[in-house]
Amino acid sequence: MTFRPDLSQRALSQLGGFPTDALGALAQVMADVCENPYDPLTTMATGDEQVRRADFGGGRGFVTFLILDAVEVVRVVDIIWVG
Repeated sequence: MTFRPDLSQRALSQLGGFPTDALGALAQVMADVCENPYDPLTTMATGDEQVRRADFGGGRGFVTFLILDAVEVVRVVDIIWVG
């Protein structure tokens, strides 16, 4: 099963001014996440089993997402890029 990505308004606003390579790295990690959002080799657990994180861009960025199993959606809620 492949999940569909969805960006929250907050996540969309955080993408302003992102470098092209960072956007590419984020897109790649989200493609991997959508294949299996619970994969411990791709994502990191948080205190809430439905909320996970993944790093991208060689560890220069982190994306936090909410897994909505019932509708097969991965909702991006926060993106951090330290470049």
